[in-house]
Amino acid sequence: MKAPTTSYNLSIPTDTFRTLKNMAEQENTSIADLLRRATKLLLFVRSIKTDPDASLLVKRGKDTQEIALELV
Repeated sequence: MKAPTTSYNLSIPTDTFRTLKNMAEQENTSIADLLRRATKLLLFVRSIKTDPDASLLVKRGKDTQEIALELV
């Protein structure tokens, strides 16, 4: 069962739209899908930022780095 959805009209700069369009084509998906995924990522990152016991770590090979989260 799919969750209910709500439509929203969004204006973005043309160069951002072109970048998203290229990304969507490369990933064989839609711009709307990219924006849904980006929104989920934002909500996840925000949940980390608001939890004093959580941190975000990025691991590349043997290197691990903590990421300072700045949400404006």
